[in-house]
Amino acid sequence: MTELPLKEFTDRVASLDSSCRSNYEKCRHDISYDIWIYRTVLLSISAFIAVLLAGSLYLACFDNYIDSMTLMSVPAAAAAAASIVYYGRVYSIRSSKEYRGAIIDTGLVHAIGFMMTMAESNVPLRKMFENLSNLGSVYGDDISLEATYIISLVEEDGMDIISALRKAQSSSPSAAWQELLIGIAEVYGSGGDLNDYLKVKYQALTELKRLDVKRYIDNIQGMSSIYLSLVGIASLFVSLINLVFNMAGWLSNDSIVWFDAIAVVPLGSFIIIRVMRASNPEV
Repeated sequence: MTELPLKEFTDRVASLDSSCRSNYEKCRHDISYDIWIYRTVLLSISAFIAVLLAGSLYLACFDNYIDSMTLMSVPAAAAAAASIVYYGRVYSIRSSKEYRGAIIDTGLVHAIGFMMTMAESNVPLRKMFENLSNLGSVYGDDISLEATYIISLVEEDGMDIISALRKAQSSSPSAAWQELLIGIAEVYGSGGDLNDYLKVKYQALTELKRLDVKRYIDNIQGMSSIYLSLVGIASLFVSLINLVFNMAGWLSNDSIVWFDAIAVVPLGSFIIIRVMRASNPEV
């Protein structure tokens, strides 16, 4: 019985933030959004109580030094902790949705190529998505999950394949996947040639992929040239500083040079490699 008021409150919170619900549905989690928001509010309240109790215990140990500002800081810190927990979980859902969309976009051209091959062999549309749902290790788990969702709408909700495609595209995290499903539904529903449509989409995405890879290579070449120039100039500068310090008697060894070689250069190399990897269109 004590859970009902909180559940009613969390249901009201869930109804207020429609964007969070939309992002959550695009993540394809197993639990419902209402249960997730209930747990989020419960964690936020727990964080509030924990910080409030810890702050009260701390003040109880130093009661001779408490002023009004210090007393007010405890509930403020507790409210801040609750807000951090709540909005941290909301942000994680939005980040997960954006990440899934990026992953789907990366592997979509390869999945369309596979679908085009099946269309040439007159494989039924439902069977196409069944095959795609079983090939997560090849085309990506997120594309496989989207295909699985379409099949579940057909098998569990009793939808026809066209209705399932339209419903699945409305809650997809990838705009490119949404466009693909809309196009397939339109072509298939109007009796058009699905193979021709997939071929056009494949060629368009292949060209975009080629341009992305070309831009990536150009960026890598530019960044590499800049980095190597900076490393060379920095090494000469560090050696000069070390020489001046030795001549002034502030140093008696090459510690600055060693610090640059052991710490600064490896750290810079690590950062530039991470930046290059993050900008790779195939990752």
